[in-house]
Amino acid sequence: MSINSLFGYWKYQSTKTMRSIRLEPSPSVLFFFIFSLLFFSESKAFQAPKRVMLSEIYRQIIQSEEGVLQFKGLYLQDDFTTTKNLKNPELFYQALKEKIKIDIPFDSLGIKTSVEVVYLDDITAKNISFAFLNLGWLEFKVGHFERLNFHSIKADTVFMDSVYVNYAFRIEDSEFNEFSDIESSYQSQYIYRSEFNGYYNMYRSRIHEEFYIYDSRFKEGAHIGPHFEGTFTDFLASGNTFEPIDSALPFYLEEISPDSVVYKTQVVFNIFGQLNQFSLEDNEFFSKGDEQFVYLTSAGACEGMSIAGNLFQSHLYLASTISVRLDFVENKTLGNLVLSELILEGKNNDLSWSQFEGFRLAAATIPAEMFTDPNQGYELPDEQINRLFRQTSNFAIKAFRGLTEEEFEDEILYQRLISSYYRLYKVFKENGQIADANHTYVEMKDVQLRHLKYKYVGYGGLENWIQWRLNQLLKAYTDYGTNPSQAIRISIFVLFIFAIFYFFFPSEWDTKSKGQLISDYKIFIEKNQHGYFKPFLKLGLGFSVSLINAITLSLNSFVTLGFGSIPTSGLARYVCILQGFIGWFLLSVFTASLINQVMF
Repeated sequence: MSINSLFGYWKYQSTKTMRSIRLEPSPSVLFFFIFSLLFFSESKAFQAPKRVMLSEIYRQIIQSEEGVLQFKGLYLQDDFTTTKNLKNPELFYQALKEKIKIDIPFDSLGIKTSVEVVYLDDITAKNISFAFLNLGWLEFKVGHFERLNFHSIKADTVFMDSVYVNYAFRIEDSEFNEFSDIESSYQSQYIYRSEFNGYYNMYRSRIHEEFYIYDSRFKEGAHIGPHFEGTFTDFLASGNTFEPIDSALPFYLEEISPDSVVYKTQVVFNIFGQLNQFSLEDNEFFSKGDEQFVYLTSAGACEGMSIAGNLFQSHLYLASTISVRLDFVENKTLGNLVLSELILEGKNNDLSWSQFEGFRLAAATIPAEMFTDPNQGYELPDEQINRLFRQTSNFAIKAFRGLTEEEFEDEILYQRLISSYYRLYKVFKENGQIADANHTYVEMKDVQLRHLKYKYVGYGGLENWIQWRLNQLLKAYTDYGTNPSQAIRISIFVLFIFAIFYFFFPSEWDTKSKGQLISDYKIFIEKNQHGYFKPFLKLGLGFSVSLINAITLSLNSFVTLGFGSIPTSGLARYVCILQGFIGWFLLSVFTASLINQVMF
């Protein structure tokens, strides 16, 4: 390309009156300058972040007299931590000292520093480990890491926002008060042997493979709400302790209670996305005798759920859809279990009635997004909203157990409770767990019996009275049709009661009159030369014949075989008719109960 074509040219233009000279830039010159401007501005915008060693970050934290440090737009390289020295603070401090060439001030809490707040914004790193720090505030925002580790960190508040870790994010042997993880993304996350003395909040951070929490302690509530994405996703919480929430701020919700109530939701497992396996194993959920809830809900279906070996002093609320299998085994449940929103789509579920018995099943109601939804109209100070949010994780839950008259006023929750029993009954029946199915049905009918009593006491009416008393009879006679052997025992008892009554009345079948039996008794008790044996034998034979006749009469009346004519007279004749009606009714109930168990 010529110089003229690149930079422009002089063009001479003459006329008859004058000669002028002017500069005209060519289009190629304009293109060159525009391209140069864009190139230099873009190269400045997309230049690589400044590379900084992790030891230099520690140097500034140690030496700075400022209370706040901010690091932004850096590429961090871990130049001194190893798997070995992360487990041994002395080796860690020694390795750091060799890098920064200064003494490391430390105590049992970690490195001593004047810095209270550390901000890390737009940080990039491959494998990076932060360890043995003692801070007031630690914040990560818009970071990109291959692997990220927190080891033996103590902080009042940790805030993570839009942090992306391509592989694993690990928290080990650390202690925090408040911990928030919002809209981040991890392939896997692991928490080991850590303590959260304040509120733990994970909201919609994405997990692509695994999220495990081991041997950790949560003291003031937790909201665990990961969003799972991946071909196989797994959540496991094992060996953790969830302590009672101390906060007890009352709140008035008209749709739940006419009075202000203290609502506490100890932990919420709020699962988003598609989860293959959810496991709660060997955890402890403590309460102080007040109502605290463990709320487990999922926006999508979970293939498999295992809840095994846990201690639930708090109430457990399961509101998930499980598409393949639920294992709920070897748990010690001291609180209530809310199953009204649990959907089991699979057939091979493993449950046992011993974890539910004792009227532990309950229904519940929850106002959605109660404190953060402006449409609810709760005009509360921000401080009070924050306390209520941590105390309830935004879910105020009220249990319905079907134990009091006030509870039975809510027909909707009563029906939810009955439905919970019935669906659990069907699970046991499908599994062939006959005894567990029967126990479930009996307890369900006991709840219904209390409801029938409430209806009669509250509204009266002959029909309500008959239904209430009839169910009482069915419970006493056959455990609502689940126990035919109990019916046989009671029938035998009824048969002998009537036989004793008939014994004192004359019967056409008797060979001796009752007067003759009395005479034989008098002879027996009188001393004579014949001794006692013959009078006793005579008395015993007459007594036995009369008793057998009375039992035969009672049996004949009870089973309604028919007499032709009733072989007795007087009051006993009318009692036979009454016994026939009682026997017909009880035998009909017994037959239905027997068929119910045979055809199970």
